[in-house]
Amino acid sequence: DPRGSSSRVFLSNTASTVSLGGGTFSFRNPPMLNSPFDQTVRDAYYETDLILDHYFYHSNVAPFMATRLIQLLVTSNPSPRYVGSVAEAFRSGTHVVGSSTFGNGEYGNLGALTAAIFTDPEARTLTLDSDANHGSAREPL
Repeated sequence: DPRGSSSRVFLSNTASTVSLGGGTFSFRNPPMLNSPFDQTVRDAYYETDLILDHYFYHSNVAPFMATRLIQLLVTSNPSPRYVGSVAEAFRSGTHVVGSSTFGNGEYGNLGALTAAIFTDPEARTLTLDSDANHGSAREPL
């Protein structure tokens, strides 16, 4: 877990299953981390922070961010190696190019992500300019 133990908050997750049609159909209520009896604004903040952390630290966020930013800034059809390299910079929070280090080592560092996008050989090579699959597609107006 890249967040460390200092940011963890343990809350109860009250679960109940609702059955319909004599038990033929059933569904579970959405996770509710605040008490149904003593609801406070603080509990709502905890629940909101927890779900945002869940989304941010999900394993698909780094490749998604890498792919979308590469497509926006460099090329519409990045290679899997390029996306993996940029996603790893997002996860680790650092990117090293020669003797220069970008980022502070924290998960999700955008400085490391940006450096990985622009310093990758696929973004800077001139030989790919003649490739028909390389470059950016025009966006419709």
